Amino acid sequence: MQKYTQLTCEQRYHIYLLNKQGYNQTFIAKSMGRNKSTISRELSRNTGKRGYRHKQANRLADERHQKKNKAIKLTDSVKNYISEKLKEYWSPEQIMGRLECITPKPLTTF
Repeated sequence: MQKYTQLTCEQRYHIYLLNKQGYNQTFIAKSMGRNKSTISRELSRNTGKRGYRHKQANRLADERHQKKNKAIKLTDSVKNYISEKLKEYWSPEQIMGRLECITPKPLTTF
């Protein structure tokens, strides 16, 4: 399985130029050595009212990347707390509910 790499700003500019010239997604994909579904997804996610614009597309992609839920980094004290409560047969929901009350930072991000 091939590893996925995100589109660069230069690649988005290339998509913008070819799309503006009227080339179809298959041609754009082949000229870039990318899968046509990558180009299709890029155009559908990042086409605004004025069409596909590479700078806007790059900004939108960056915003989506920043909004992604990140893995929670647990401190040793939180890990110990979770372990203790599991030994006391607390449910994961009970533990999370209690942690949300006693920790200064939220444990989930949206």
